[in-house]
Amino acid sequence: MNTSWRQRVLERNRHANERFFAGLGDSYANDDERETELRRNWLEAARHYDPTSRLHEELTVRLKGEAADAGALDFRIGDALLRPLRDGVAAAARKDVELELTGISQGSTVLHVRPSVAEIVSEENGDELAGVDSSIADPAMRELLRLVAAAEEEQDVRQWERMIPGLDGMVQALDKFDLSMDMRWCSLDGAVRSSRLTRRGKNYVRSLRTTDLQKSRIPVTGRITELRESGLIKIKTGVARSSAAYEVRVSTDDLISMHLEIGMQVSFVVEVLKKIDKLGVSRSTEYRFLRYSDGQASFAEE
Repeated sequence: MNTSWRQRVLERNRHANERFFAGLGDSYANDDERETELRRNWLEAARHYDPTSRLHEELTVRLKGEAADAGALDFRIGDALLRPLRDGVAAAARKDVELELTGISQGSTVLHVRPSVAEIVSEENGDELAGVDSSIADPAMRELLRLVAAAEEEQDVRQWERMIPGLDGMVQALDKFDLSMDMRWCSLDGAVRSSRLTRRGKNYVRSLRTTDLQKSRIPVTGRITELRESGLIKIKTGVARSSAAYEVRVSTDDLISMHLEIGMQVSFVVEVLKKIDKLGVSRSTEYRFLRYSDGQASFAEE
């Protein structure tokens, strides 16, 4: 909690900043640059009196739409949105980063989120005290906002492939309640970064889910390890545990007429049906029986 002297310093610095920027006029490219300068000036002034002073880090998510205009949050919205948000940050950080909801304010509906455990990294350079502040969540949050900005501009997002499932989950949550969102990250070093996801960006993310069907044929030779009446034949290609296994689909009538048994050695030609999304990622692969291979044709006719 701030002491009274720190409160006086903060108030005096705030007024000084206001006068300074009023004299400059609109010299900043955007609000993020202006807010970054204000926060860094505050940090510099506060550390003049207390070298251990720190800024807070926080993500604010402003939801826009009829479901959020009342300034209240349906529990289903929070649950549906915060989980994929956490997944996206964790994917960017390449480790679990737990987030916690610290508040909800009005103005549409604004969620205030921060990492639940502040893993702070301080770097000292010469005699400077706490010259650079960062946390495990900071670079991950910045990457997430870059991805959101790229999606909104319909740019190539393949460099963020590992984070896209989290973004896709957020879009599905927003779609469920017909919402858009503005995101704003305030970091420990004073930097402020903003991105938004409107109908345009959501449409682009949805388009990434669409798939093209690719077909090919391959031979599959091995031992039958499982048979199902629904029309599935599982074939293990070798005796080693790491040997490839294929689940080959066949019609129920054909399965009955083939007179197969578990443990039987077979050689098939199968059709590979692979669904590839717009990022080149395989969404599903299915194997369908076409015929016995030439080497087993005589056996199949017996």
